[in-house]
Amino acid sequence: MEDKMISLSNSEWRIMENLWEQAPKTATQLIKAMEIETGWAKSTTKTLLKRMEQKGCIRYREGVKAREYYPLLKREEVVESETSNFINRIYNGSLGLLVNTLVKKQDIPEEEMEELYRIIREAREEKRRKEES
Repeated sequence: MEDKMISLSNSEWRIMENLWEQAPKTATQLIKAMEIETGWAKSTTKTLLKRMEQKGCIRYREGVKAREYYPLLKREEVVESETSNFINRIYNGSLGLLVNTLVKKQDIPEEEMEELYRIIREAREEKRRKEES
């Protein structure tokens, strides 16, 4: 992914999650899944599929009996983009402020704190390696 900002609505996220779980899927399969998960009408899902195709999130190819939809975006790319957007918008780009807010509002279990320490240590080591090379 280039430095392209990816932003999905909550409704688009539902469809993408469905496609990331298993793709390709036909419009009928997606319509049925969205009806079960959300209660959406057929027209709602069809409208979203068209919008998402125009945005470059998904594509379809003509299958034997129906169009088969598949994601053009990787989940990891969207998560990274959405997370950066959120941190920039809400915390003015400060990861420290985000973590501070979470720590103050949550009782973080010891194993999760250890995981956070591990992530920070690994990030620090990776940064040092890059600086040395």
